[in-house]
Amino acid sequence: MHDSQPTQPTQSITSTHSPQSFLRQYGWQIVGVLSICGATAFAVTVLLAHNGPLPMDTAIYSFLSAHIISRTLTPVIVMFTQMSGVATLIALCALILVISCAVHHWRIGAAVVVNLAAEALINEIIKRIVGRPRPPIEHRLIAEQGFSFPSGHAMASTAFYGFLIYLVYRYWRRAVKWIAIVLLALIPPTVMFTRVYLGVHYASDVLAGCLYSIAYLTLLSIPLIKLTLLPTKDAER
Repeated sequence: MHDSQPTQPTQSITSTHSPQSFLRQYGWQIVGVLSICGATAFAVTVLLAHNGPLPMDTAIYSFLSAHIISRTLTPVIVMFTQMSGVATLIALCALILVISCAVHHWRIGAAVVVNLAAEALINEIIKRIVGRPRPPIEHRLIAEQGFSFPSGHAMASTAFYGFLIYLVYRYWRRAVKWIAIVLLALIPPTVMFTRVYLGVHYASDVLAGCLYSIAYLTLLSIPLIKLTLLPTKDAER
């Protein structure tokens, strides 16, 4: 006589280990790891190039100088980059904190402030480590001080508006939710463009800044703030 072999359930195994479920669970972490790898690769390349422009930096600025930069467009770009600076983001953080306290959801306002403050610290640390000078002064259309890599404007705008996108996605239930997300997502790339246009950053500065902030949001800021500060979805209902 032969003992019958018990059949092993396979359906649950395949469903829990499918590529779709893996991406749903770890997709943003993968994006974060890839982003920090890309940004670090930029930093290493910049250091190996002795902090000078990379070939892509020269090519992109040459294209902008030949085809995009104009006396008509420059005042608009200057106005936008001034409106997207640190002072504006601090004012927006303060406004969000005041409003969130007024409606008894102070944790959301505090989360926005903590997110931007930690990003600013990380940006300053990386700038001091890399120590890349800004592009030549003859390229600059406005005056700027400090190191160039990674772009503070690019990092701050990506971290700030990226975190707002997360909050809108998590808590909003209105029909305009996706419109708000799209509009918020357009701001960081526009800021990045203005910094290269004005000649105060290389293209690699702004791309690295964006990648560092994506990694910061997905691997550090959102996971930690979600556990410590943000209310649950049920608490917001």
